Amino acid sequence: MEELLLLSIGFGVGLSGAIAPGPLFMATIKDALKYGPLSGPMICIGHLFVEIPIIIGLALGISYVIDIPIVRAMIGLIGGLSLFYLGIQIIKDRKKFEKISGEGMKSVDKEHVRIKKEYLLPMKTGFVFTILNPAMFIWWFTVGNGLVMRGLAIGFMGVFFLFVGHWFADVSWYSFLSFSVSKGKKFISARTYEIILFACGLFLLSIGAYFLYDSLPYFIHYV
Repeated sequence: MEELLLLSIGFGVGLSGAIAPGPLFMATIKDALKYGPLSGPMICIGHLFVEIPIIIGLALGISYVIDIPIVRAMIGLIGGLSLFYLGIQIIKDRKKFEKISGEGMKSVDKEHVRIKKEYLLPMKTGFVFTILNPAMFIWWFTVGNGLVMRGLAIGFMGVFFLFVGHWFADVSWYSFLSFSVSKGKKFISARTYEIILFACGLFLLSIGAYFLYDSLPYFIHYV
């Protein structure tokens, strides 16, 4: 049951990050027009090559100090507040995000690019756009830290389930995006996209509240 919960948390938090327009979102649209529907999953593989070392490093580092109450308290606090902030930003900016995604999609109607079957270049795109994005590292050292600590509560398998959920969210969204764009379709209606963003924002707020509540006993330890 705990494994399923961690899988769900990983998927929900991962989807909330993937669905908001950013460098990887725009790069997927661009590559889908050039290289076809498999650009999305290939970009995710490149993205994965950056995230795996980060997750392993965090898991190994936190595992040595996981039993120190103040460490658990601070990671829970920082992770919870970060999730709260992201949730509020997604809810507040959901209309702006829809506008940004709409502007990116305009090129689908205007550009008629002959699709080339090339899969290594989208993978390279995923790697480069991830490693050059400072927001990704900030995310993992705040929100990601809290998630990894939550997974370590049941051991390294807990981190594995969180990561599988997180990566499945990335692959699902970017595959859907690249398939739709390569076929020249608007991938989702404005209203539906706004509702999904709102739901993701609420999910992040609830997980943030859970993280903060979970850290309280460790703060009480020092009172």
